[in-house]
Amino acid sequence: MTTTLAASGSATFFSGLGTGGLALVLTVLLILGTRKKDTEVTFSKGQALTIGLATGVVWAGAGIVWGMPDDVVLQGLQSLGVGRGDGPLGDVKMPAVAWVLVIIAYIVKLAPRTAGVTGIIMATTFSAAGGAWAIVASSIGTFFLGFAA
Repeated sequence: MTTTLAASGSATFFSGLGTGGLALVLTVLLILGTRKKDTEVTFSKGQALTIGLATGVVWAGAGIVWGMPDDVVLQGLQSLGVGRGDGPLGDVKMPAVAWVLVIIAYIVKLAPRTAGVTGIIMATTFSAAGGAWAIVASSIGTFFLGFAA
């Protein structure tokens, strides 16, 4: 009976956050984990990038206020002509932007906070790029949104 209660309690502990609640938890985790001073734990570049990517996907799924960064990134890219063929760089499609972000994340020495923001931008770009990029974003979203239910 104790085992059943422990299993039931752990399921309740990890479930029922709601999408907005999960967005809040991931946002606080990203902010506190990327501070430079007065912290016991500071994320590495890779950890911050991964948590930023997950946060961006959950924000987009949560909508309302949480969806605003997603809208800002998409509007910014559209204002540069990405995907329309009439931008200052010519016909740049969303998968090209996704590749550029991956290259930046891999090659450039980013601070953890910058890596987290890059991850958030990657979430929007991957979703909009479609194909394998959207599958990556969708897989991350499915994993983390499982905690929200």
